[in-house]
Amino acid sequence: MTLGIARNPYAANVPTRLVAAAAELGIPVRVIDLPTLTVDISLNGEAAVRDTAGAIDVTSLAPYLFFGYPAAVHAFRVLSRRAYTQNPVDGVLTADDKAATAVRLSHASLPQVPSAICSLDLERALSVAGEIRYPVVIKRTHGAQGRWVRRAEHAAFLPRAFHELESEGPGALILQPEVTEFYGQSIRAVVTGGHLLAATLRTAAGNEWRSNIAGGATQHPVDLTPNERELAEEAARALGLGHAGIDILRTAHGPLILEVNSCPDFTSMLPYFDEDLTRAVLSSCLPP
Repeated sequence: MTLGIARNPYAANVPTRLVAAAAELGIPVRVIDLPTLTVDISLNGEAAVRDTAGAIDVTSLAPYLFFGYPAAVHAFRVLSRRAYTQNPVDGVLTADDKAATAVRLSHASLPQVPSAICSLDLERALSVAGEIRYPVVIKRTHGAQGRWVRRAEHAAFLPRAFHELESEGPGALILQPEVTEFYGQSIRAVVTGGHLLAATLRTAAGNEWRSNIAGGATQHPVDLTPNERELAEEAARALGLGHAGIDILRTAHGPLILEVNSCPDFTSMLPYFDEDLTRAVLSSCLPP
């Protein structure tokens, strides 16, 4: 048995923690270097995966993030043919795409923050924002840690937000009404093995409105209602994920899903829980 743990320079906390915990538990690990992954396909069609450390042969895969390394998608398709994983490649790709996530949640009839998906065009964005009514949140479909998320209080602020997002290159946009009743807050629920593991209430720092921990937000444990717990677990299932981070907003209409992440950084939550969250995640990575 060998557990493959992918190391992505854009999100190093989770793999670093998992590697250390696996060593303590005596679980054999093969660290997979995403930047140097190569898929070799032979004359007779056999596919093999390697990185700078050599050939990769693992029996299971820890949660992984493709962000920044699209070639890794093909490598993990090959690896997951033989290795157990909670998160199939297609589920991870869906979670990486906020628009695809919204559509999948819609198909599952799960309550979510209303969204409008449109082309990367300023006039179209202005038109859609006017229909939604200000203030609005405007996002690129791909991005992490709040990097490509902006807020427009009214129409005069939208062009600047648009051009900042446009600078990243071609893509699509998502526009959403700002949920003012839960302003600057969100719940992060981590599901592993298909079941809720832990949840925290995150609060934005100072004048910041985004509640990303990477942006300085604070957090503390929160008890979820049965409805919120069920919603988090159903959101993960809807995307085909056994392990996921679900961001939830509390509203007068009930809990709404904001985003789903396939490889949430649970490491910032560790000080707030007596349970060893890392061991729980590791356990769920191994074949049943």
